[in-house]
Amino acid sequence: MMAAPSDPLDGSIDLFCDITGVSRSEAITRLKANNNDIQRASEEYFENPSSDKYKWDESQFSMGRQGEENDTGISFNIQGPDELAPTSYQNNAAPTRPPSRANNASPFGAPVNAAEEDANLKRALAESAAESGIQAQEVGVVDNETNLKYFGPANRPQYETEQWAMVPIKATMDAGTTEPAPSDRKRDPDVPAFLRQTKDHRVGFILSIYHKIPLVRNILLQFGSPARNYGHNTEWWKGQAILKQEHLAAMARGENVWGEEAHPEFNEELHRLLAFLDKTERSYGTVDGLIETKLIDPSFGAWMPDVEDKLFDVLKDEAASNPDFDLEPMSTVGTILPCASPQTDVSQLEGDADSYMEERDTTFVILEVSLDHEQYERVNTLYDALDHMFWSHALSLDQPFPEGANYAVMSKVAEVLTVRLSGTGLSKPCEIPAVFYADRYVKDRKDMALKFQSEMRFARKKMRMYDVLAANLLRCRGERCHRVNGLGQGPHDLFACLSGVINYTKRAMQLQTTTAQWRHHYGRMERGVELSLDDLFEIHTRSGPYTFLPEEKERMEKWKEVIKGCQETIEELKTDLAKLQDAKEMYRDALRHITKRLTCEEHEADDEEFVFRSSPAYRPEFWNPVHKYFLRGVALTNELAYVCVRQDVDLMDVDGAPEPKDQWWKVGYSWSDASPIKTEKATLEDVLHAAGTESKYPVLIYASEAAMEARPIPLSDALRMFVRADNRSFQQELAREQNKENQEQQPQQNPPQLGVTAENLSYVPLGGSGKRKLSVDSSVATHGSSRNGLDDVDLVFDDSDPFQDHQAPSASHEEFAHSGTQPNKLGGIVESLANCRTYEGDLAASGRLELDDRESFQETQPEMDYGSMQEMETLPSSAPTTKSPEMQERTGASAPFLSRPAPTTQPVDMMDIDLEVEHHEG
Repeated sequence: MMAAPSDPLDGSIDLFCDITGVSRSEAITRLKANNNDIQRASEEYFENPSSDKYKWDESQFSMGRQGEENDTGISFNIQGPDELAPTSYQNNAAPTRPPSRANNASPFGAPVNAAEEDANLKRALAESAAESGIQAQEVGVVDNETNLKYFGPANRPQYETEQWAMVPIKATMDAGTTEPAPSDRKRDPDVPAFLRQTKDHRVGFILSIYHKIPLVRNILLQFGSPARNYGHNTEWWKGQAILKQEHLAAMARGENVWGEEAHPEFNEELHRLLAFLDKTERSYGTVDGLIETKLIDPSFGAWMPDVEDKLFDVLKDEAASNPDFDLEPMSTVGTILPCASPQTDVSQLEGDADSYMEERDTTFVILEVSLDHEQYERVNTLYDALDHMFWSHALSLDQPFPEGANYAVMSKVAEVLTVRLSGTGLSKPCEIPAVFYADRYVKDRKDMALKFQSEMRFARKKMRMYDVLAANLLRCRGERCHRVNGLGQGPHDLFACLSGVINYTKRAMQLQTTTAQWRHHYGRMERGVELSLDDLFEIHTRSGPYTFLPEEKERMEKWKEVIKGCQETIEELKTDLAKLQDAKEMYRDALRHITKRLTCEEHEADDEEFVFRSSPAYRPEFWNPVHKYFLRGVALTNELAYVCVRQDVDLMDVDGAPEPKDQWWKVGYSWSDASPIKTEKATLEDVLHAAGTESKYPVLIYASEAAMEARPIPLSDALRMFVRADNRSFQQELAREQNKENQEQQPQQNPPQLGVTAENLSYVPLGGSGKRKLSVDSSVATHGSSRNGLDDVDLVFDDSDPFQDHQAPSASHEEFAHSGTQPNKLGGIVESLANCRTYEGDLAASGRLELDDRESFQETQPEMDYGSMQEMETLPSSAPTTKSPEMQERTGASAPFLSRPAPTTQPVDMMDIDLEVEHHEG
């Protein structure tokens, strides 16, 4: 769409910005003030570059009436209309509309008081809603204690503010909270798990990519101190927290837990997420628990920081305070260097120079590429963006070079590079390399970098010069041409001016021809010749015969010469502009050649276009980069990312050294889709295209081959125990889903008898070699939420008929019943044993996992290290206390700890979890 005549063209704005270096808004203001004449606006700028004529000055609004300084802030005040209270209106509540001006009854039926007026208004609204078919709105109060909703009229004299709540409709609630079915969340063995996020950041995807880089995974697992146990919560994968033991104990006593105590520790949550990505059977987890830690969000939701930046700040702070946490493989050191060579003898100032450089060193884990709109307009590749970031001062044509200019280098390069594009964001497609070389920006190649900067500045100056020449060619210098070109006064484009002159001349010639045609027919009418229908048609269509007068012929020939001259000038102008464009393209190609150096190896670049092996311009040092990195992941948005997974190599099919095989995966979670989970294979071409086009602010993660060849460290026993518990909970979710489907397909004919009967108790077995299983339906933890005693522990026996050899109860039953020190557990134990008989068939059909007591005990006993079994004990039982809904939701039917059973003839396992030694499953 073309710009309006009063607005400058985008090309003129960009050219003026390139010439002067001012901002885009100031360029538009200057061009408008000079009638869009770029030449005159440029001359005005260079006459006084520091002028504030076109800059917005807010200081005028803080001055007094006479222009003096005003420290009070606001120097004026706008007074609104006077608000007069009604003289006769009396009511405790605010009126719904202005009261009537008369207290007497109106003969036309108008209300005489506020109550009558409100009643009439309410009745009118109800009648209108009834005619429209709108149902009456429901209002209600939410009980803070029972969390139940009561709907009805608000007829109480007073309500507490905290009791009012918005009640969402079911469709809205389901769309935001419903998770896919467990079978849809089951991960295939070859598909990588990932971490989603519910807020506007990409920390979950960043950690998912880092996990597939063995070196980074090892570093993150060494963050902080390892925990003896990491707890368990069946809702942890959704983002719910696993709290410390003492905080859960306080919650169990009915105490409120706030602030830092209500959030997990950063190091423990980070370890859980990495272990989850190692061995989980779920498709995805949630990173919200890590974001809610104090180190990431100190305000706990009062204000949300840049959590991506905060994550890397936490890692840097830990490395500075903990010598055992080695972040060096992820840390890059940047240094600011002057472009000009030192004039003094280096040997005399070597010590001072080194100290000066050390003061300007900066260590970073994430490389933030923050550019403005004008810089992104010149970005075609990732290297262009990095050139603008590292060499922005040196490449600016407004800065003197080399004196007074400086540039940045990487004096120490990390094994893993994380690059985030920020600022105004990409404005056009950007080429992202699959293999990145950092040699253009390392300190060892600083002399070559200075050469590149000088050549790039020279090419840009030439390109700017040709832009100025083209602008001068396009400028029309005529003083009276506006009378005939229709463009108005002021500077204008020569093409538009010449085209306007041609159109004006053609209209004059057409008018002259029409006059001659009318004269021909008018003469015939004066001679008394009757006009026919054909004559009238010729007059209407201006296509009849005509004869020019001598002066008209002379005028027509002059106009033809004017049109011919304008057309020849346009053709000459096009030829001159094409020559300037060719010269500019030559320097543009030179600039593209310079930006290609040290970005690929010699065999990867085109010889005729870049390398020139057979010419004197061949420079082999331009094509031998050594700092090589491979793209391992791209985080595009908070719903989409790409992850590269290193696959195991079959040594039998490979001759010599095995070549690594990588597989790209497109992963994500879209809350608005019917199938929110996204896990599908992708090609490298798809990844590079998406990285450069589908996000304005992509996060790119590169890793060296050394980082990929690092040997993953094995998970600790506590972490393996945590993941196994989570997988066991997921298996129970799958079993419940399958059981529900079976019940829907085959309804029960004879439902089992519920409750505990004398017959049930008479069949309680004394013991045996059968297997049993501890079912943990909600939370089993030593550090997190756990079972309340043994009230809900189901002991399932595998004997085909455990009661066929049943005998009368002996004294051992009584000993077993009285052996515990907490009598409140007995009922739960007996009920669970009774359920073994009444629900034996259902439990077997539900697909729950069962483990042999003796095998489980033999496997777990050598490796379990909880330090002290006191962590596993429950608190003494007490009378139930009334808790707030928040506390009830956290604790539910479970108390925060496992209980240690009383001594029995057979040992009882605390958790039915295998802890055999395993290594990292990449």
